Amino acid sequence: MTIVRLSTHVLDTTVGRPAGGIPANLESLTPEGVSEVGRGRTDDDGRVFQLNATGLAPGRYRLTLETEDYFRARHGAVFYPSIAVSFELSGDRDHYHIAVLTSTYSYSTYLGS
Repeated sequence: MTIVRLSTHVLDTTVGRPAGGIPANLESLTPEGVSEVGRGRTDDDGRVFQLNATGLAPGRYRLTLETEDYFRARHGAVFYPSIAVSFELSGDRDHYHIAVLTSTYSYSTYLGS
């Protein structure tokens, strides 16, 4: 099955609000190497509706959120200048949603709907 869409949502749990303006990069991880397959920037609601430029095959991927500028501007401190989430898409659905909850000194992630 081709995966039609991969989206993300970033929430800043320090202030209880969406984290807008964060650059996001999606990479495919294969034995042959790493290649970019999409990119975006979170909107005012902390979302990127679709990161992938084309359909995705089942496999391993990495979503990297460049959080340095966001944390420096909003919280005056940076501990995680970027957040990298590696995951494996099985291909059992056509849309995957990676949710990220973050604060200045922590983050967690889960597969959303």
